[in-house]
Amino acid sequence: MTNPGDKILMGILSLGYLAFSVLLFITALGWTNPILNIHDYLLNPTTKWLVGSTGVLVFFISLSIVIRSFRSKRERVSAVHDTSLGQIRISLPALENLILRSAKKIEGIREVKPILRNSQGNLAIKLRVQIAPDIKIPEVSEELQKVVKDYLKRTAGINVQEIKVLVNKVSWDTKSRVE
Repeated sequence: MTNPGDKILMGILSLGYLAFSVLLFITALGWTNPILNIHDYLLNPTTKWLVGSTGVLVFFISLSIVIRSFRSKRERVSAVHDTSLGQIRISLPALENLILRSAKKIEGIREVKPILRNSQGNLAIKLRVQIAPDIKIPEVSEELQKVVKDYLKRTAGINVQEIKVLVNKVSWDTKSRVE
């Protein structure tokens, strides 16, 4: 449910359910005026259509959200290779694992979090990196870019459009945590 429209609808429905639960709670405590007011409102012939159409609308919105929640997520596919026997598809999580494996080879890299974006067959990579202290950041970053690009080309046959490196932490930890 990453669609902003779904989130807004879910928020509106949640507020409605919250108001309904408060109404039930205060009725259980003995205050019946709200229930009597709602009863009078529902019996009014001019508001019956409004209440009925609102009920139908809320029903269909709730039904669509339930149906969307049970849909399977599409596999995020980055690379497609056509061979004589059929297609070979490589998912973005598989490419992330390849990137992590290639980053292990570089001394001074403590942790790498790849963010991949595939648009129109072009792969763009952003690497959030944690490095060891006393390392020349520009040199290590450039080496990381080259190693990742070459490794993806060699193992997956993918041409990488760009690789951006963001060094977001210098770690004094002696263990390498690239997994």
